[in-house]
Amino acid sequence: MIQFEDVAVRFAEVDALSQVTLTVPDGVLCALVGPSGSGKSTLMRLVNRLVEPSAGRIRVRGQDVAGLEPARLRRSIGYVMQSTGLFPHRSVAANIGTVPRLLGWDRARIAARVEELLALVQLDPSLGERLPGALSGGQAQRVGLARALAADPDILLMDEPFGAVDPLTRRDLRAELRRIHAETGKTIVLVTHDPEEALELATQVVVLRDGRVEADGPPAALVAPDAAPFARELLGGAQPGLRRLSLLSVAEARDPTPAPPGAPVLPADATLADALSRMAETGRNVLAVEGGSIRLDAVLARGR
Repeated sequence: MIQFEDVAVRFAEVDALSQVTLTVPDGVLCALVGPSGSGKSTLMRLVNRLVEPSAGRIRVRGQDVAGLEPARLRRSIGYVMQSTGLFPHRSVAANIGTVPRLLGWDRARIAARVEELLALVQLDPSLGERLPGALSGGQAQRVGLARALAADPDILLMDEPFGAVDPLTRRDLRAELRRIHAETGKTIVLVTHDPEEALELATQVVVLRDGRVEADGPPAALVAPDAAPFARELLGGAQPGLRRLSLLSVAEARDPTPAPPGAPVLPADATLADALSRMAETGRNVLAVEGGSIRLDAVLARGR
């Protein structure tokens, strides 16, 4: 869906990106993570030409973006900003309908799409008539997400969208994003400074450092013992093994041997971190799970 081919970006005397080659496949949720100044937002903004490369090529849907008209390209890609960027003098409904209106949709079609999107982001339809100033931070962020989805783009760019809301609201918004990604199958590129958020949400994590790709892969692989040291330290924190267990399902360590009678039962969707926690709570080193059992030594082996 998105390809960066030996891309460089230079601002005055500063190299923001150097020799970046990266593929974002169709339908993934790709999180760009790294220290401040590592080039995360710059890389994402190349996709819709808010930033132009100094060298290299960016392809979107197989086409070189340098040959595409910027406004048309941007209207085909959803974009969510940290501050939401809602128009304060327009109602919620009018904000959500911005891109469809630019694309020439008729009023009835726009109204139907606004109603559909308010339901998708789980907002009361009555909020459609309010101005953004009357919304909570979490509500405004949901409206920003709905606006980005309004024209049904196949690509969604999100630049630290949850950084300005409180932790409880952030947790709810993360859950909403996971649900929307699962329901729509859109390709999402998410810039975040929060390693936990990257691991929780992404199917592909790209770690940037000093304008270069340090590591790229599935979340669990980047906190594995053989992962790139910088990526493992950044993403795993003080306990990379425990972070990795939270990303692996019980199927990763399931033994077909049945558990002993009376062993505590784990749900099929549990993680290995859930298994370890349950073992600590019950004092048991074997748990029952659908199709067999989970044993303490197998869990610990995957958390090293």
